[in-house]
Amino acid sequence: MSACGIGFAIFLVTVGMSFQAGTYDAWIETATGLMSGHAQVQHPAYFDNPEVRYNLAEGTELTSRFEGVPGVVAVAPRAEAFALVSAGERSFGAMVIGVDPVRDAALSDLSTHLAAGKYLPRPDSAFVGTALATNLGIDVGDEIVVLGSAVEGGVAALVSQVDGLFETGRAEVDRSVLQVGLAAMQAGFELGDAVHRVVIKTGDARGVTGMRPALQAAMPAGGRLLDWNELLPELEQAIQIDRTTAAMTYWLLLVVVAMSVVNAFIMTVFERTREFGMLLAIGMRPNSIIGMLCIEAVCVWAMGTVIGILLCLVVVVPLGLLGIDISNIEGMESLAGQLMMPERLYPALNVEVLTESPLWMLLGTLIAALIPALRVRRMQVVESLREEE
Repeated sequence: MSACGIGFAIFLVTVGMSFQAGTYDAWIETATGLMSGHAQVQHPAYFDNPEVRYNLAEGTELTSRFEGVPGVVAVAPRAEAFALVSAGERSFGAMVIGVDPVRDAALSDLSTHLAAGKYLPRPDSAFVGTALATNLGIDVGDEIVVLGSAVEGGVAALVSQVDGLFETGRAEVDRSVLQVGLAAMQAGFELGDAVHRVVIKTGDARGVTGMRPALQAAMPAGGRLLDWNELLPELEQAIQIDRTTAAMTYWLLLVVVAMSVVNAFIMTVFERTREFGMLLAIGMRPNSIIGMLCIEAVCVWAMGTVIGILLCLVVVVPLGLLGIDISNIEGMESLAGQLMMPERLYPALNVEVLTESPLWMLLGTLIAALIPALRVRRMQVVESLREEE
């Protein structure tokens, strides 16, 4: 029964952690896939003070350099500026982003949120958020004028034709972002070949930390490397809060199971008092008996772990391949958009998921076995032999 209890606890905790890991992966990929990428290279001052003058020279050469780093899937240079966007008599402030359409589409999901038109088909195209387009009173085919400050402090001007509209469902993006061609942006804001961000996508967002040495080797002099944890600190905080909250539930479950194991070993010690007395009488040391009980506890834990992991694999592996469609669950469609989750959720198995709960359960089982086993040290041989079976 103890092995079954341990197995059931490990099964519940492991399945819960696998769904958490899958959810976190979905959060990270959805959040980084829209705009930020897995890592970025910027001017050291740009992150805290995003001004046009804080840029990286030779953007083309930097892009090619990072594309050659092993493990990098896609690289996209971007030039950015806060500017006034006008159409007719209406004007609104917006973030104007100059992008290479081909490279940016390889790492950003923004082009997939097409609401109308096409994604930057020409050098002078503009790709505008639907909320910003509504505020400006424009549609596909209309012309907009962008006015801002150039690098040297002069007036920057850019005229573009709206060839596409996007709608992400996130108001802060849809009402304040527009994309134009990188070359047009650089010419209008007198940037030359300079860019403000070199956005990098790797094979695995969680593996960016391990890739830092390789990325640092390709860094320009005076550049700053930021991974998604630094670019999206609120996402990292949300993951930590969710992980802490879930850990409290897991700990409670493991403690309850450990208490049941304590009870089982207490009964074992009382039922086997005469046996232990005989072992003491023939010269076996108390520590050896305690060691024997610990070995029995490890065997019970091992059986429970095998049961729990096998049950977990039976449940998680098929769901990891098929996924769970959360878009059809009532009330989840809008919530999924707010929490940056995809339509299907895939539980994930990794070393941490498969080892953390069994290892903590091992510690709890050993402690549960030691507590009643300490009674063996106080046993009197004669009294133990008189104990009735």
